[in-house]
Amino acid sequence: MIRLKNVSKFYYSKGMIASGFSKVNLEFEVGEFVVITGESGSGKTTLLNVISGLDSYEEGELYINGRETSHYLAADFEEYRKKYIGNIFQNFNLINSYTVYQNVELILRINGYKKSQIKEKVPAIIERVGLTEYTKTKVSKLSGGQKQRVSIARALAKDTSVVVADEPTGNLDSKSAEGIVQLLSEISKDKLVIVVTHNYDQFASYATRKIKMHDGKVVEDEQITPRHSAQPQSQQAEPAVGNLSAGSKVRLGLRNTFNIIPKFLLLLVVFLFVVLAVTSEYTTFKQSDDEAAKMGYNDFFQNYSQDRIILKKADGKPFTDADYQQLQTTANVKSVIHEDILLDNTIYIESGDFYYDAFPRSMNDFKGKIAEGRMPEKENEVIIAGSSEDYYLQADNVAEILDHTFTVATPTETTMKVKVVGVSYEEPADNMFFYSGNIYMQDSRIEKLLRETYGYRSKVTTTAGGNALQYEGGGMLYRPMASSKVEKGTCLVSEEFNGFYEKGKAVDQEITIAAKNIFYNKSIKLKIKDTYNKKNFTAKTDLKDFEDNDGAIYINKTDYNKLFQGGNYQSTVYVKDTKEIDSTVSALKKMGYETLAIKDTIYNMSEDLTSIVQVPIAVILLVAVFFISYFVIRLILRSRVSYFSILRMLGLAKKNIRRILDIELFAIVNIAFVLFLIVVLLVNYNVIQVEYLKTLIEYLKVTDYVILYAVLFVMSYLISGKFARSLFKKTAMGSFREEA
Repeated sequence: MIRLKNVSKFYYSKGMIASGFSKVNLEFEVGEFVVITGESGSGKTTLLNVISGLDSYEEGELYINGRETSHYLAADFEEYRKKYIGNIFQNFNLINSYTVYQNVELILRINGYKKSQIKEKVPAIIERVGLTEYTKTKVSKLSGGQKQRVSIARALAKDTSVVVADEPTGNLDSKSAEGIVQLLSEISKDKLVIVVTHNYDQFASYATRKIKMHDGKVVEDEQITPRHSAQPQSQQAEPAVGNLSAGSKVRLGLRNTFNIIPKFLLLLVVFLFVVLAVTSEYTTFKQSDDEAAKMGYNDFFQNYSQDRIILKKADGKPFTDADYQQLQTTANVKSVIHEDILLDNTIYIESGDFYYDAFPRSMNDFKGKIAEGRMPEKENEVIIAGSSEDYYLQADNVAEILDHTFTVATPTETTMKVKVVGVSYEEPADNMFFYSGNIYMQDSRIEKLLRETYGYRSKVTTTAGGNALQYEGGGMLYRPMASSKVEKGTCLVSEEFNGFYEKGKAVDQEITIAAKNIFYNKSIKLKIKDTYNKKNFTAKTDLKDFEDNDGAIYINKTDYNKLFQGGNYQSTVYVKDTKEIDSTVSALKKMGYETLAIKDTIYNMSEDLTSIVQVPIAVILLVAVFFISYFVIRLILRSRVSYFSILRMLGLAKKNIRRILDIELFAIVNIAFVLFLIVVLLVNYNVIQVEYLKTLIEYLKVTDYVILYAVLFVMSYLISGKFARSLFKKTAMGSFREEA
């Protein structure tokens, strides 16, 4: 069954070559009880390891059932051991953290036995070696003789055609040794049993063949008695063994997770460290991004607080009171600003040498407290709200503006008179690049500013005598202006319009004025009632500065409102928590709004540079965490090298050992992650009040938890793979020797 032809084994260590044995020629058959003896260092154990496929050989050829094995890889020898070899080791090589039952059960799981078969077979085998009362006892608590019986039970359970035993009685008393020898003799009746021993006398009465070795060579090969009657080799069927099932892999992986509590706790601490390290890294970068964003700017918006979301309705219609009520009750919405476009158009009040920049706001939006003065009561009365650090709003200087009347100048060059009756303090947000405060006004004044802003920001086309005259903001040429001096349905134009009509006369001719902006298109038809020039300009308009207003088209206020007053088409919501702004945007989109989160429009060169630097830093830190974790985990798992080496000796393939290790580490990853989630919940419910933990999780969203879990999973998988590769760099016996 097994033949060695000129087989030699060498060891390489630090440039030195040592011979295990050389030029060995032997044949073995089923039914033999072979005893290999010789003094220590003679090569007998090395020969046994080569025969059983635990170690490689460098010269000659080893034949198994007539097949050459010199081309075998590690996986081939593992399959050979799985099919043909049952090992009984001098040092038992049992798994001390397993019970007697689990040690015997293990070999059956490796060979693919079903659960029902295992339950039936294991107790019978344990009874055969006389250990029934120790079935549930951990091997670490057994005596040497009992452990050797467990080792024999494991070999019996494997039910292979070859059993090899290395000094099976070396650690036993004479009575225990006699029982082991008798048991091995009984086994050899239908198997090939090869025993290595330095004490031949213990086996002399049972051996069918004696082989003696000296200095790495076979010096004696004596047939003592005929081998036991066995089925001829030609009639022996190829051993049929199954594979470790997926369920058994999970069972073994989970068993290994908890069977050594100190190891489990150490691995758990390592993965908790990974969770905290990765989360801390992410939080640090998010905080850095937030700080950088506060220093950014936007060329279009003046008011770009990070908690602002601009809205317009997807159907293009103006906002209604019902819309505002719905928005105000939306989760995470702090406030709703109706006249959004005024947030980005500052006005300033002036009187003499004094002027004050501010954003116009509706009195309905005022939620503060009056620090000086009173609340407005009349249409022209306003409140100024700004920073307490502002020079004009400090207590000693408030008297200069309180109860004084000012002219309001706007980007549309419209003027109105207001009286400041109250002062309030509103500190700007940290991320406000430009802030000069707010002027809270009555709705009638806000509506006027809104109309003027729509007029200023619209593309206006006036068609006169077939000529399209464009006004696109800036200057007064062809700009519609509301005037109380003009009747409804008519307009007052400059004498320039005479040139657009035949006979050079514009009076009583029709013009069409069309306004187009991002929200709507509107147009009106008017009759030219009169024209103006420099001489009659003031008389016909009540305005004094002809040069500043020349070219404007003056229309009735009602007609003006038809063009530029159709409701409010753009609003803003401010959120309570900027970290939840993305989910708020998603909710608003589902409600039928088009959204623009201001934080997504901010540009910051330093933020770009930060992002460029962050990516390699993040990668370097992740790699560092991986290797730190790997080296610590490897140190912890070194206590498991003997376990995995034993699995290899029993014939378990590399991929199956890898899966068991994957499951073990993955189970601990899941426990670490669940513990982290529990801590997160306790922090969120203020059960745990640790500032570091609050800061750590405040930026985390659902997707971040998913990513964190994925990072842990991948990291555990890579660590498992790297450790498994290191296990299989050597032969099974080589790995075991290194650990020993």
